Amino acid sequence: MTPMSPQELRAALTAPFVPGEALDLRARRITGALDLSGQSLCGFDLTGSVFEGRVTLAGATCLGLTWFRDCVFEQGLDGGGAVFGHDLRCDGAEFRGDACLRGAEMRGTCVLDAAVLRQETDLAGAEILSSFSCAATRFHGPVDLAGATLLGGLWAEGAIFQSGVNASDAEVYGRTWLRRITGADDRGGSCHASLMEQITPYGYMWT
Repeated sequence: MTPMSPQELRAALTAPFVPGEALDLRARRITGALDLSGQSLCGFDLTGSVFEGRVTLAGATCLGLTWFRDCVFEQGLDGGGAVFGHDLRCDGAEFRGDACLRGAEMRGTCVLDAAVLRQETDLAGAEILSSFSCAATRFHGPVDLAGATLLGGLWAEGAIFQSGVNASDAEVYGRTWLRRITGADDRGGSCHASLMEQITPYGYMWT
């Protein structure tokens, strides 16, 4: 794994965006807090990297691929209000702090498959134009999907919600796949039943 300072990574990611290209920055160890709030970022692949400090993308615009596959976020991630122009991939990632995507706009897919989120996950008010996939994801902390709009469907097969989900006023267009999910809601009831009650589906629901 190659050490990289937050300043070096910030300089790389704020380079001009080139359509069809993404920086190959796999397997880096980012040695401090990374603040990219409000920045316009080029496409990048940081698969397998470790972030020792908090990653802040609040209000940023990610113009290309945003790949954090199999990454470790030791202090969590704040992407509140960010715009992701293409896919946001965090499949296989581990978030040891909270993961905030409140009010974010994702114009591609949002993938959390097989990720581990140890603290709160906040997607309240987020808009995902393609699918939101969290198959086999382990949510240890509470999950907030209140008011989220998922225009390409929800795929949550085998997801584990250990601390409940708030999905009030969430709308799902396309398929809603809730098979084999487990966990309890904040009242001690079934998370599966709670999600079915809260989500407004516009399409097929598999349970």
